Amino acid sequence: MRCKGEIIAAALKLFAQQGIEKTSMKQIADGADMSVGKLYACFQGKDEIIRALLSDSMKSLQRIGDEACRGTDAPLEQIRCRLVAAVDHFKAHLDFLVIYHNESPMSCEGMIREHIDANIGTVAKLLARAIDDGDIPPEDPYALAAIVVGSVHELMHAFAERGGKDALGAIPAIIDRIIIKPLETRRQKDSGMEGR
Repeated sequence: MRCKGEIIAAALKLFAQQGIEKTSMKQIADGADMSVGKLYACFQGKDEIIRALLSDSMKSLQRIGDEACRGTDAPLEQIRCRLVAAVDHFKAHLDFLVIYHNESPMSCEGMIREHIDANIGTVAKLLARAIDDGDIPPEDPYALAAIVVGSVHELMHAFAERGGKDALGAIPAIIDRIIIKPLETRRQKDSGMEGR
């Protein structure tokens, strides 16, 4: 429905500029160039707008991550592809990035927290496969996934505040250099020592 899309776009911009709490339904209606009555005909309130906005964005982000990888890619390569796709998505949607990082994960009915947990679960499965394949040393895949996802989350937050979309592009290389490659290198060293 076109009216809902216009409302979500206006709300997204306002939420990013001034925060969810400070944004009124009247401001959203003005931003969508419609009456408050028409706004309420499409959405019952601000909470429903937030749910729709976050749901659409989270589904899009998950779909983009899934599409970035081929099922035949090695697990660590899938993590790298997902990371690049997520960063590219956030670079193209800076307003959503601001909301995602400035709002409490438990506000927005925990939807952001659910998304973070889902990402950790996806990365944990890929890391478990990498461990089974002998690509990285045996560690708790969930703990490793929490480190990867948590680091990405905090880097995006820091870079979004500091330098915008240009700075975000450095995140995949940083995660690869500091977290993923050392795991691969450690596994290679461990394997070399076992052969002696």
